[in-house]
Amino acid sequence: MGDNFRIHNGKPGIIESVNRIIRDATAKHASDIHIDINSREFNIRYRIDGVLEKAEKFSFDNEKLEVISRIKIISGMNIAEKRLPQDGSINIVINNRKYDIRVSSLPTVDGESLVLRILQNEEKITDFESLGFREKSLFNIKKLINKNHGLVLISGPTGSGKTTTLFSIINKLNDESKKIITVEDPVEKKLKGITQIQVKEKIGLTFLEGLKHVLRNDPDIIVIGEIRDKETAEIAVKSALTGHLVIATIHTNDSLSTIFRLMDMGIPEYLILNSLNGVIAQRLVRKICVKCCGQSCPSCNSGYSGRININEILVFDDGVHELFRKTNSLGEIKNKIKETGFRDMLDDALEKEKEKIINKEEIFRVLGELQ
Repeated sequence: MGDNFRIHNGKPGIIESVNRIIRDATAKHASDIHIDINSREFNIRYRIDGVLEKAEKFSFDNEKLEVISRIKIISGMNIAEKRLPQDGSINIVINNRKYDIRVSSLPTVDGESLVLRILQNEEKITDFESLGFREKSLFNIKKLINKNHGLVLISGPTGSGKTTTLFSIINKLNDESKKIITVEDPVEKKLKGITQIQVKEKIGLTFLEGLKHVLRNDPDIIVIGEIRDKETAEIAVKSALTGHLVIATIHTNDSLSTIFRLMDMGIPEYLILNSLNGVIAQRLVRKICVKCCGQSCPSCNSGYSGRININEILVFDDGVHELFRKTNSLGEIKNKIKETGFRDMLDDALEKEKEKIINKEEIFRVLGELQ
């Protein structure tokens, strides 16, 4: 892990140049800083509300490599290693706010590429009812998480708001009568009353090893930051079948494909169907700015302000179980469950578009489809 340090108005040069990049990104509420370097250009971009935007005001000329080196030093990376990917972290303070920045380097044919993920340690946990779920969706989620055993999965790609939803659910479940243990990489928010484990693969503390020891500590609820492989999925399923409520995130496109993703990992279908309570699948889309109605104004500069989730909630009841036993056709299963009232992400998105919360351009950008 990198050193703790405080961003301030330092001396001109590389140190201050790196400080300015980070200060500028946090001021614009960026979630990530992308730094790409090659022999021809030095490209810095911020991901703001899910969209990459160029930071045009920075010009380093002959200082490109020094900027990369400075970031690698303060994040605890090996500055001499340029052939292999590396991970590091920076703990910083900006305007009395604490940030944890996760740094990832990637060697390319043109030079090293860096991505800095910005996490605000003291950011308030979003209230469960304020995440953008409809009343029926909230009812279904509560039904999933109020069971005393079973597996609840939150699915979506990177940057879809899975972690925000996960922490909101944990916060809602947290009380003195339950022991909740999380295994995370990284621990993005410290939660009062929750036992949190930070994965440290360099010393052998993987998700798998962490979960093995969690089961010996008498938990009521087990939270897994991400199911990445067969071994982690197996423990999650077995824990759910042995009297624990297990909540985890997974990278899949929608609720139904989550089941097939687990099967691809090698988990038998009968174990999935017997353990899974349901799947919360979601994306984040930019909201139309209420001040300019999407026309762009000094307040938003883009026509958008903030984001809201679009989602689908699949409850694994007896009817869904029976469908999976009869067929493995994703299209056929989806058509059948929609006949019973299931609303997918596109349905949710189009409803919010009718209410003028989002627009069709955003739906197409995020989902890639309009019907």
